[in-house]
Amino acid sequence: MKATPAASVVVILLVVATHPSNGVKVWVPHVSFSDAANWVSANLPTAGQTIVFPSKLNALVSFPVGIWTVSSLILPQQGGLLFPDHSFSLNVVSRDPAAISVAIFNAPGRTPYYSGSNWATYDEQRSTHSTPNAAVPHSERVPCQYELVVFEVGKNMPKPIDMQYHESIEVGNVRFGDTIEGLDSFHNFMSSELGQFLFYNAEDTLIRQGKCANADKCPCQEPRQMDAICSNVRCTVPHCLSPIHPPGHCCPICGSWFRMDMATIKGVFNMQTFMDKLRRKINTGEVDDSGVEFHIGVDRSAGANVVQLIIVDKGEYGEKSTRMMDSLRPFFEKQFSSGFQVTHAGQPHTPLEGGQLLAFVMLTLIVASTFFSIIYVYYYDDVLLPRLRAAVRNRQFFTTPFVFARFDPNNDVDGLSVDVTYPSAVQLANEEREESAALADDVENHHASSFNNPMYEKPAPKVDPAMEVFDDVELLVK
Repeated sequence: MKATPAASVVVILLVVATHPSNGVKVWVPHVSFSDAANWVSANLPTAGQTIVFPSKLNALVSFPVGIWTVSSLILPQQGGLLFPDHSFSLNVVSRDPAAISVAIFNAPGRTPYYSGSNWATYDEQRSTHSTPNAAVPHSERVPCQYELVVFEVGKNMPKPIDMQYHESIEVGNVRFGDTIEGLDSFHNFMSSELGQFLFYNAEDTLIRQGKCANADKCPCQEPRQMDAICSNVRCTVPHCLSPIHPPGHCCPICGSWFRMDMATIKGVFNMQTFMDKLRRKINTGEVDDSGVEFHIGVDRSAGANVVQLIIVDKGEYGEKSTRMMDSLRPFFEKQFSSGFQVTHAGQPHTPLEGGQLLAFVMLTLIVASTFFSIIYVYYYDDVLLPRLRAAVRNRQFFTTPFVFARFDPNNDVDGLSVDVTYPSAVQLANEEREESAALADDVENHHASSFNNPMYEKPAPKVDPAMEVFDDVELLVK
């Protein structure tokens, strides 16, 4: 009679053990009254201050337990304040207006539902949350169609969630705090007055059961959900020669990637045992695992059933993931005789950004144009090059037909100065007699010449050569 209950307990434990959980995703961002970062002054309110909430709070804020003394409390027009139902007291005291200081609460923004950085995986055995690392595919960072979604409510309230007008959210189940559980109850809460302060752009969004409830047979996300997830991901240029793009990742990444199709495995294959062995191998291997991050999972997209290991470097890519994957190759060869594939991202490489690429193209065009111009001038131009050669030969780089230089009219040291002083009347008479005598002596052999002053733009008048009177101008050199 006493053995029956024990047997029943054993049977129940065995049944539970043979049906593992499909996974739990927990919403991470919260709005906390006790977080100094949520206040304009970056300090928590003190006793006697005036606490001001913005008129458009658009969120739910929960007051912490305790005794609070304020001079006044300014409530929001859009939003809600939740007060504890026990161990809480709010005292309003009057003070001199000149001595009253103000504490202003920041209005929290909203963040997308389909953003992997907003979710954490809950480990029920360890009761811990683990945020996804860079190796986890984006499709597995948000709740899968067979997972339980949890919004924790306690001292803090969830940060407002933007549903981004998506048609539907497909999950296994939803739990909001300790009072709301189930898809129908949660959908009714979203439509309520309080729910609209937490879930925005969700008027036409349906919360429904995923098409597949078995994690061992179905992909985590449908293609439509993948489009919504990747719309919230900003891809950066990978700094490697051959980036890899594992299924579920929205962007190419640098790292190493192992794939093994389970349909080609001969014999019995235990996925959990393989994952445990692989984790121990990575943690105890010769290659230091502190510089890498890895993810072990199964790719079931598009009907596939492929075991995959993704290893990436922490921080900047430096081929640590490649060395780690190469150290695991003997383990893979022992587990699988053949059929597995290993892909590396190659050597580190920093591609040119948009501005750098434009500058490189312009510099290349300038260099190429200069080069071909020199070739053309050297072989085909018969005007410019001879002139350049003559200028080099005559050293006339900086000379022109007319050179004007400054000079001192009274300086005769150099022997080239010109006397431009105005002579007296006696001197003019003597000079005229000397010129007349010299003209009479050399009239037969003297050839008169004239020139136009380049500094004088007025053209010389036209005179009949037969009637022209020639005047010789002589520059005296002292």
